[in-house]
Amino acid sequence: MSQPTDTSATTGGQVIDLMDRMPPQRREALEKAARTEVQSTASGIADASTGTVQLSDEVDGQDLPVIEQVDDVARRRLRLHLPAALVSREVWQHRRAVLTHAAGYHASRSHLYLGRLVKLSSIGVWSELGSAWSYLFVTEYGEMIAEARAQAKAKGYADHSDVAQLRAERRAIGQARRRENLTVLSATGVTSYIAVVVAVAEVWGMAMAAPALLPVVGVMYACGLREVRRRAEPFAIFEQAAADEDAPVSDSTINAALRKVKVLGEDEVAELVGPIRAVTINACEATLKLPSGVTAPRVIAARDALAEALNVEASWLDVRQAGHPNRITLWIATSDPFAEARVSPLVEAPERQDVWNRGIPIGFNRRGEVVYLKLKHVMALLGGMSRTGKGMLLRSIICGLGLDPRVNIRLAAGAKPGEHIGYAPVCASFFGRRPGRLDLLLDALLVEAYRREEFLEDEGRAKLSEKDLDQFPLELLIIDEGQEYTQNAGALSPEIVAKIERLAGFAAALNIVVVLVTQDPDKNTVPRKFKSNSAVRIATKTGSPTQTNAILKEGATGNGLRAHEIPFERKGLTIVDIDGAPGELIRSYFIEDEEYDGAAPVIAAGRALRESCGRAPGQFEDPIEDFLLEATGLSSSGGGPGGRGKPGPPEVSAAEVTVLDVLLGAFPPGVDRVPLDDVRTALGDWDQQWAPRPEEEAAAYNGRIGKALGDALAEELDGTDVTLEPARWRDGGNRVRGYLKADVEAAYEAARKIRK
Repeated sequence: MSQPTDTSATTGGQVIDLMDRMPPQRREALEKAARTEVQSTASGIADASTGTVQLSDEVDGQDLPVIEQVDDVARRRLRLHLPAALVSREVWQHRRAVLTHAAGYHASRSHLYLGRLVKLSSIGVWSELGSAWSYLFVTEYGEMIAEARAQAKAKGYADHSDVAQLRAERRAIGQARRRENLTVLSATGVTSYIAVVVAVAEVWGMAMAAPALLPVVGVMYACGLREVRRRAEPFAIFEQAAADEDAPVSDSTINAALRKVKVLGEDEVAELVGPIRAVTINACEATLKLPSGVTAPRVIAARDALAEALNVEASWLDVRQAGHPNRITLWIATSDPFAEARVSPLVEAPERQDVWNRGIPIGFNRRGEVVYLKLKHVMALLGGMSRTGKGMLLRSIICGLGLDPRVNIRLAAGAKPGEHIGYAPVCASFFGRRPGRLDLLLDALLVEAYRREEFLEDEGRAKLSEKDLDQFPLELLIIDEGQEYTQNAGALSPEIVAKIERLAGFAAALNIVVVLVTQDPDKNTVPRKFKSNSAVRIATKTGSPTQTNAILKEGATGNGLRAHEIPFERKGLTIVDIDGAPGELIRSYFIEDEEYDGAAPVIAAGRALRESCGRAPGQFEDPIEDFLLEATGLSSSGGGPGGRGKPGPPEVSAAEVTVLDVLLGAFPPGVDRVPLDDVRTALGDWDQQWAPRPEEEAAAYNGRIGKALGDALAEELDGTDVTLEPARWRDGGNRVRGYLKADVEAAYEAARKIRK
């Protein structure tokens, strides 16, 4: 609320009202100008006057003027009754493109058209001059005279009476024709016309005489055109601009392309339903009614061939059925619709998402439409080659999941857990490469699935719905670099595969979803039963048709889903086979991950949202983490005590994590000793200062970490009678240095007592 102006002079200043110094006429003119200016704005256009605002109780009992409000609908009433072909901005935009292209096309060929016009006019002049000569000089008698000579020669004696008679007749007829009124008037008109043109050229120059020659050119053109038609010779001056490769789309180009790919017969025509519209700056859309017997699926199946016939890339063309089987919409781009990457809308607006109904925005299709991934009652498979956009796609998925507090995210990183540390604040469970812990996590999910199954049995229902999410949240397990668990986990790999397949067989209806992310997939990498039950399949660029089929489905390449043909340099291009986008090519959204962490604000918003709902890691009762904690004594909630994907004792906060905590967490379940190599890896995952430096040699790194580890352990055990030194043992024929779990536990307990 604005405050009244302080007119007091306590500060030594003086307030002067300039309006008082103006003459009445000037003041009235200024007020009128101000009123006019206000009424010309969007806010004041409906105002009848301007003046002082008065409250309702101040004007009780007064007669107030009636202010008429302008009815915008009434103003647009005529526009509403006009057809879209006349008032649609997109339609006129396409028409302008067609006219502009036609003008440029014909202008660039004007020299060719001029040459053809001269040639056609010359044919006309020559033809008309020949006709005039034949008429005036009776040339038709020439053939008769020649025939009379031949007959006289055949008789064997000189008899030229017939020839002489024919010549006399020709002279008489010729003289009569040349004296006809039409001949005299024509000759007079031609000579007069020539004289006038010459006079104009002499007086005003050829620039003024040129327009006077236009009637001659027109007559010559008409005569030439008549002569060409008489000869039945094909001749055209102007070319069709619509037939040019760069021409905007028209109904003729579409029909020609459909005939070329054998979708339409030579006599069949696909009729436009409404005008062609320019839907974006580089694309247009046409709706067509197909002839009887031609259906939309037939056109869609021929999309690649149709794109070639239209001189565009296959990814620049989209064909969809428009309701009726005999009606299609054809969307055609003039440039690559995936050329520019787009930042995820979650970065600009990190708002609460609805994973259940709308889904997560993961990318955009060729039309520029947002593609949403729904993870409801499904299993999901994501695969492709390294460095082709899997990580960026997973980045969008996790950010979107983090913004829906009804989802419990369980993230098991098979490799490079450091790149996922930023997601820890919204993850109910997060840990790095630990096959044993994933095996236990799958056991916990199976136990939870059986518990939910019993609930449905008691309720007499077949599946959980959205209303059950408060009691049974959506448990979503993401296994990144899944091949490290399904193939490279030693004796645990078969067990992990078997449990994944068991979950895939029945858990989707229980609000339990598994997302398997794998690299360079084949039939051995992806569990067979899991693939069979995966309703969501996403493929970035693959290395071969076999890999494409391993992710999508058998025969996918034969149906045009060729992920192995995606250009390697176009990272983010993805083929998705999901609800709402079956077998569609999209480009995933971009969230910065090199210059800075673009996902950090999204994750922070997700964390704040979850905390406000009591759904942040550690805030709610979590039977899955309780199962893991009971089995291992370590928690991975929110990425563990350090938030870095390292399970640890639950009572230790991130700020209190010590080297002993990390060292104790380096022991896999059931293992009583750990080599120094594994210790260094665990320390590097915990804090970058323990990781190898760029271009640091292995010996130098081992020496640096060994000294730093010894100093850190000595500091943490200062004040105790316990020391912790590496032990030695034999593994096969090799001598190994490392730590024994009993020694580490003793040191940990001694340090804990000192801290208390």
